[in-house]
Amino acid sequence: MRRRILTLLTSTVLATVGLAAPAAAWEPTGGAHFNNPYGSYDARWRIVQQVDMAVQKARPKSRVMISTFLMDSKASADALLAAHGRGVEVQIVMDGDDAYTYQARRLANRFNKDNIDPDTGEPYLDEAGNPLKWGKDNSFVVFCEGSCRGGMHNNHAKFYVFTHTGSATDVVMVSSSNLNKGGAVKGWNDLYIAKFKPQMLQQYAGIHAEMAQDSPADGDRYRELVSGPFTSRFYPKPTGSDPVLDDLAKVRCKGTDGGAGRNGRTAINVSMFAWNHDRGMAIAKRLVQLDSYGCDVSVIYGAPSAKVRDVLRASARRGGVKLWDSRYDRDGDRIFDVRVHHKYLLINGRYGADRSSWRVHTGSQNWGQGTLRGGDENTFNIVSRGVHRQYMDNWNYVARYGARRIGR
Repeated sequence: MRRRILTLLTSTVLATVGLAAPAAAWEPTGGAHFNNPYGSYDARWRIVQQVDMAVQKARPKSRVMISTFLMDSKASADALLAAHGRGVEVQIVMDGDDAYTYQARRLANRFNKDNIDPDTGEPYLDEAGNPLKWGKDNSFVVFCEGSCRGGMHNNHAKFYVFTHTGSATDVVMVSSSNLNKGGAVKGWNDLYIAKFKPQMLQQYAGIHAEMAQDSPADGDRYRELVSGPFTSRFYPKPTGSDPVLDDLAKVRCKGTDGGAGRNGRTAINVSMFAWNHDRGMAIAKRLVQLDSYGCDVSVIYGAPSAKVRDVLRASARRGGVKLWDSRYDRDGDRIFDVRVHHKYLLINGRYGADRSSWRVHTGSQNWGQGTLRGGDENTFNIVSRGVHRQYMDNWNYVARYGARRIGR
């Protein structure tokens, strides 16, 4: 079945990319985007609105491919329904538990309507007798049972892919944010937009097709796909080393060059939401170790476990890791209302053989055990001085206006 799905997908994507450019000059703004949960309506909803606008501008006969963990935005659902109505192929994979909301069911009821044979009440079958995920409109919603590509956890991947929106083609958006209210008003989030990237689009389209099968035992595996300065990783990774720890193992703390780092030392900045279990502890201890070796390590956390929090705080109080807590209870009910929901790691300095590296590692993946071994996640590594500056500006802003210093 997978071969047929990928064949159909490839032919359709190639056909849609060849559409003529629209008269309107709008196209998504490439690069990094960030919301502010304390700001104006537009500032809070900035990331969701970026996705919604791209959906609104998607060309008829083009394709939109989405993976999300949560979905409750009526505006997003309305935009997707309208796109489908004008002939856009809309294909969505969601978590089968957390994303099963009223707005998500609205989409499924429309997009899956022609996926069932009205005479038999059963899904349409391909030549091999396997159920198809779509009908004539090439649209569907799949609520994955557990993860989509394998493992017992969730579909937590967050990406939004457009073959043609406005005057841009081959657009890939990777985010820490879902299409939900919480992503706007309860957390600091990021979105990176890459456009005119046909190789990258094909990479994400292939993964999305595997996810849409929702068949964890069919041999799908961890992937690390490179396109220019971008490296996309797709989980779960059931065995083997942890890519985050592998990345940190390449860091050297002294001897930077070319203006990189701080005072000749490699600078590491982290903004991380959930951070727990043995994996989270291993990453926390490695960051503390790197700080002791001479790296300049600064961390903002959003939802650490008590053990991870204590490791980081102990270092901060000794004058080691510089630490900020982004958790705020705004209404006094002892529940944190706002915190960082980012999942990014910034490295500036010595990385491998490069003494002047400027790296952003972002995406959907929190630092916990299930996010490595059992669930769908996507991470996005970018080697770019300019993009690193965008993320550092955001990190500094959040540290100043959205977090409090620990251990000074």
